[in-house]
Amino acid sequence: MNFTRLFRCSNEKGYFSVSEKCSDFCQDDLAEDDVMILDTGSEVFLWVGPGSSDVERALAAKSAQVYVKHMKEQQPNRPRTLAVVKKGHEPHAFMRCFHGWGPFVHRRF
Repeated sequence: MNFTRLFRCSNEKGYFSVSEKCSDFCQDDLAEDDVMILDTGSEVFLWVGPGSSDVERALAAKSAQVYVKHMKEQQPNRPRTLAVVKKGHEPHAFMRCFHGWGPFVHRRF
């Protein structure tokens, strides 16, 4: 897990941005209204939040592709594959990167 990184892809400020989250993250860091990129060191997951926009999805997918290409150049001995994951359908390889993974709880505001 030394190589695990989490990025948030959002356009909530009126422009698209990708920002890295802290290195010690949990399931609650997955923003349901955004798209997240998780790099496990061997695989890159594009997690699609149910409230994310079409623009966020398209730009996050392109960002993830560019990221995978960049990492292939930076670490040719650690090639990464890219997989799309929707909320509620996370594979074990994705879930194990988060502290205390459990069932999603619908939040009331």
